Amino acid sequence: MTQPGCFWEDIYHAVEAGGRVEGILEPSRALVLFDTKAGDLYHLYIKTDKAWANHVAIEIEAVMSSFRLARLGRAKLHVHIYGDPLVDEERLETLSFQVAAKVRLDRHACGDEQDETRFRSLALALDKQRKAELKKRFSFGEPQLVYALMMLTFVVMWLAESLGSTLDPNTLIRFGAKVNPLIDDGEWWRLVTPMFLHIGWFHFAINMFALWSLGPLVERMYGSPRFLTIYLLAGVIASTASYAFSEAISAGASGALFGLVGALLYFGLRDRSLFMKTLGPPLFIMLGLNVGLAFVLGASLDHSAHAGGLIGGFLMAGVVGLPDETTKKWRLLFTALAVLLTGTLYWLGYHR
Repeated sequence: MTQPGCFWEDIYHAVEAGGRVEGILEPSRALVLFDTKAGDLYHLYIKTDKAWANHVAIEIEAVMSSFRLARLGRAKLHVHIYGDPLVDEERLETLSFQVAAKVRLDRHACGDEQDETRFRSLALALDKQRKAELKKRFSFGEPQLVYALMMLTFVVMWLAESLGSTLDPNTLIRFGAKVNPLIDDGEWWRLVTPMFLHIGWFHFAINMFALWSLGPLVERMYGSPRFLTIYLLAGVIASTASYAFSEAISAGASGALFGLVGALLYFGLRDRSLFMKTLGPPLFIMLGLNVGLAFVLGASLDHSAHAGGLIGGFLMAGVVGLPDETTKKWRLLFTALAVLLTGTLYWLGYHR
């Protein structure tokens, strides 16, 4: 059992090990601590009294509901109980089966009230510092260029629809869609323009919603110049992949959007624990849904462009690097890989 004097000492050591305080609930003083290093571990501290069994079970369920831990399939909930001496410690084992958690009693020597006050100050100060550092990781730029890109894409779409129909191949060709024979004839700019053109308003709306969802996050993480570089060059690599493997006329920002996903995956490579606790699960779900759509919609999607954009975005993120990265040797490697990939795809398209 963790005694009252150990509460903040336990929290301090947990935060020191890489966790962060998610919340303190009054009056029961239940505290959820999220272990960023383990990647899937939650700690729940509960103050209880002698009538602890039912109280603890209810409190655990309430906190799990409040913090929505139940929806995180990989999360493990460890419960540490402190407070008055427990009357019936044997019942603790059965409590594990009543709630989706592992319940544990901690027994170790605790300090006095003065030590507890000191650990409280240390724990909260360290937690505040860690949260400030975390916030900084997502605050390297304000989302401005993403909205400019959305506006530019809308203007192109509006002009194309005003002068024809984007469901008409002739209009698509006129406004810069990817057309392999024309690229063969030297119209290389058709590797750039397709990301600003869409085939119908529904296609436009779906991609702009995705850009509105992903774009601000990536622009904050990488800063505006890096974000623009990743988006544009991932879009070019996506078009080049489509040129290499697909004969169909194609247009759309989906390749560039997959490039933003690739940039997020690069962030996961550089900071795996933070990635898995913030971006990883929803990102993997989104990728899984796209794989499912690939099987359902089949040839109506430009899979080569999507794959090219994903890989291209990952490589371009490595080229520009995260704002707080200082190592340059990896940037040289990613630059070489990006040039090699783009050159190979263009060669395959030209000699197909």
